[in-house]
Amino acid sequence: MATTGLQDTFVKRQQESADKIGNLYNQQYNAQAANLKTAYDKNLSDAQAAQQKIAPQYQTQANALGAQYERNRRNLNLQNMMNGMGTGTAVQQQEALNTAFQNNYAGLRANEANAQTEAGQKIADLGFNYQQQLASARAEAENKKAASLVEDQNKQNDWYDTQAKLLSGYGDFSAYEKLYGKEATDQMKNVWIIQNPRAALGAGLIDANRFREITGTNP
Repeated sequence: MATTGLQDTFVKRQQESADKIGNLYNQQYNAQAANLKTAYDKNLSDAQAAQQKIAPQYQTQANALGAQYERNRRNLNLQNMMNGMGTGTAVQQQEALNTAFQNNYAGLRANEANAQTEAGQKIADLGFNYQQQLASARAEAENKKAASLVEDQNKQNDWYDTQAKLLSGYGDFSAYEKLYGKEATDQMKNVWIIQNPRAALGAGLIDANRFREITGTNP
């Protein structure tokens, strides 16, 4: 494997592996996001349905309160007629009855307003929590992906080191330039040539004169 080919293969391996890792964690995040969305939609639907029931429920209570007031008013009028009570006393009783009704009605509507506010806040909280959960899931996926990319990069570097070592066995130390620089690589190459002069001659790395300088013999 030529050095240029090794570099190209190394870059390709890195990119393919990084793409696989990215796709894996993107798929995991998308699945988690889909589950969060399903849960959010269900909770939102339930909360909205509960909110929509508030007005009818309180209107029913208001209607019942009004009906009770009318019954009490008629009964009071009938009682006053039967007892022959004076107009002033009857008016006072009517005013007291009306005041009680107005107070009860106002309290009922206040409770309704509070219920609507709480329901609205619950819906808002659901949306906020959903966005927080999405952000948390995304951050977790990105952190895991980053850690996996670092681990994979180490594996790719180990692979490159292995390939570079194999090439060095044939006197090709150019792959080490990426790791150690040209000066150190040239020194490594010279050491190998001295230790393996015949292989170096066969590979065309030295000529016959250099072979004689190293070995003291003719090739």
